[in-house]
Amino acid sequence: MSKADTSCKNCGICCKKGGPALHIKDGFLFEENILQVQDVVTIRTGELVRDDMKNRLIPIPNELIKISPSEGSRPDDWTCRFLTSNKRCFLHGKHPAECRAFYCKEPEALMQLTNEERLDREKICKLINAPDWWLELINTHEEMVAYGKLAEWAIKIDQEDECRTKFIEALEYDRSLRELVVQKEAAPKEVLGFLFGRPLMQTMIMFGLQARQSGDGIRIVKMAD
Repeated sequence: MSKADTSCKNCGICCKKGGPALHIKDGFLFEENILQVQDVVTIRTGELVRDDMKNRLIPIPNELIKISPSEGSRPDDWTCRFLTSNKRCFLHGKHPAECRAFYCKEPEALMQLTNEERLDREKICKLINAPDWWLELINTHEEMVAYGKLAEWAIKIDQEDECRTKFIEALEYDRSLRELVVQKEAAPKEVLGFLFGRPLMQTMIMFGLQARQSGDGIRIVKMAD
């Protein structure tokens, strides 16, 4: 009986499912300028993500940093920005730990990485010697629009006007802070995904909610089942 072929077929399917989460051992990628903060996006604590091992959406207990899709990609397209047109990895040879560990037919090595310490925004800011105010902005934003608070308001959004008001205020805060940071040149637009994660206007669908602009301001509606 011939030995099973366990070599990668370079089909690109795993890369199309999303860029890898980054671990402590990937820190050298920022130190050597192989990766820059505009190449990554923060998935904030409490945000829903797809667990490919369990094939379902789960809220993450701690933030993680992922290589982001290409700029201008559809919200549902998480294809890694470093997947080339011929289904090769632009970073090959310097690719992140999860990419090196992953083989679709033998996921055990990747599963072992789930217990290893990951990079977060604070660690990356230190690696790249980011301005001190970046961490201040991150912490302030997290305090104002934490997903834990949003989840509590979302549950009662039809029953309590106060919860609806707080949710709308969080939407406005998230939007206006991003605009202000760019306007005041505190950070370029390209790094907002790293600093603050995805815009709340996009991620609020995890609560089954959508925002619509009306003459009176933002109106929140429930998505159709």
